[in-house]
Amino acid sequence: MYKNIRSQIDNVIKENVPETVLFSGGVDSSAILYTAHKYNSDVMGITVGVEGKESSDIEYSKMVAKELGISNHHIFYVKPQQVKDMIETSVRILKSFNPEWISSTTTLLLGTMYAKNAGLRSIASGEGADDLLGSFPFFKNWKGDYKSLDTAIKDRLKEIVIMSDVIAQSMKMKYIAPFHDERVKKEILAIPIQERMKEEGEIKSKYPLRKSYEGILPQICITRPQTMAFTGSGIYETIKSIGDEISDEEFLTSCKDIFQFRNKFEYALFKIYNKSFGFKKEEKGGCVHCGSSMENNKINCKICATLQVDGKEITFNGDER
Repeated sequence: MYKNIRSQIDNVIKENVPETVLFSGGVDSSAILYTAHKYNSDVMGITVGVEGKESSDIEYSKMVAKELGISNHHIFYVKPQQVKDMIETSVRILKSFNPEWISSTTTLLLGTMYAKNAGLRSIASGEGADDLLGSFPFFKNWKGDYKSLDTAIKDRLKEIVIMSDVIAQSMKMKYIAPFHDERVKKEILAIPIQERMKEEGEIKSKYPLRKSYEGILPQICITRPQTMAFTGSGIYETIKSIGDEISDEEFLTSCKDIFQFRNKFEYALFKIYNKSFGFKKEEKGGCVHCGSSMENNKINCKICATLQVDGKEITFNGDER
């Protein structure tokens, strides 16, 4: 029933076969790596992990690579300090201070740097599947009806920054983005929202994509619990500690004078952003969280990446504020 998704992903990869794939062992990146391997038996799979921590991405990527016969699988372990040293670069590249997106960007950035240093020129990832298939927590825990959810997903797809593409461009590498290709997007978005959000047995997210690769990818890919790029790699927990350097007094004063930060981690990233770009707050009509200009965006703030609908902030976990 869902084989057309697989066919469209195949078409995108066949036209632009990547030399490497950012590979977490989840269904998104495994589908890309599996397809790329059909056309380039030497394609490299890169998995990022923090030294001293065997994260879920490392665990799953090892198992999936073995079952798929991917011999060119590299695990890139980075020291915690190396991760922290990349934070400022991630903020400058993404032009945001959102903790989840900066953590994801740092993961993708480290993997792309590894590929660049290995002399590779093109890279692909599974970025975009979570938005298309509504598997982020704020979509999974949506308080409204399916129609409003479908609208929010489609609006956000028009507004989000493709992190992997921005990172690849900054390193003069070519990025292949199957889940951002119009053919793949059209195929997936044509599936009714209820079907895209379907849960069945061990499949709790991205039902159409998982079913389209059932029997092709290892079963552990099909049933692996949902993880985010920033949590599966261990990067989020590593850089979150920069918030510990902020005193209670400074944090409370900044919440009063600037806006109500969610936590010290967000504020620490904000300080880096402000130093690089200078933060400007709208007098009225700006983002419901940080107050910055939404420009042409309807629901996704370009600066703090807050999802907002009808004047209400939708937190990453799906709560309204």
